Amino acid sequence: MGQPAYDRNAARRRRAPQPQRKATLRVAKGGKRRLNPLQAAVHNAMNLVAAALLVGFAISLLWSEAQLVELNDQIQATKAQLVSEQSQYTYYNSTLNSKTNIASVEETAGRLGLMKVDPSQITYIRLGESGALVRRESTVRQWTDFLYTGAVNILGTVR
Repeated sequence: MGQPAYDRNAARRRRAPQPQRKATLRVAKGGKRRLNPLQAAVHNAMNLVAAALLVGFAISLLWSEAQLVELNDQIQATKAQLVSEQSQYTYYNSTLNSKTNIASVEETAGRLGLMKVDPSQITYIRLGESGALVRRESTVRQWTDFLYTGAVNILGTVR
């Protein structure tokens, strides 16, 4: 049998992909220069120093953030304590105002049987030249003072 004039399956077939041509590469002399051992050691040391600096910066950043969080916690606790103390101050102040209110004082004085001072109860004292008023001591106090001064005198002479 021969070939048919028209192949129906030909439209369905796909062409095989053609391999792309690679560009021709030329090798040129030069490129990356080789380092001698001393230069390589210096290069590695610089890389190590740079890495150490980066790690140090990262650690200091984390440490400062931790301190910041800690200080914020302390600030919040102190603010809460301040609010509590202000509330307690307000309570004490209002209690003091209610207790020292003139109506409250007069009511308590009436309940206890207290009266206002009568001008006839006031006694004026005129002081002499000394300008001091000496209160008479009790006899027990006089005897204890006498014994104390005597003991101090005796101890002073013995030494």
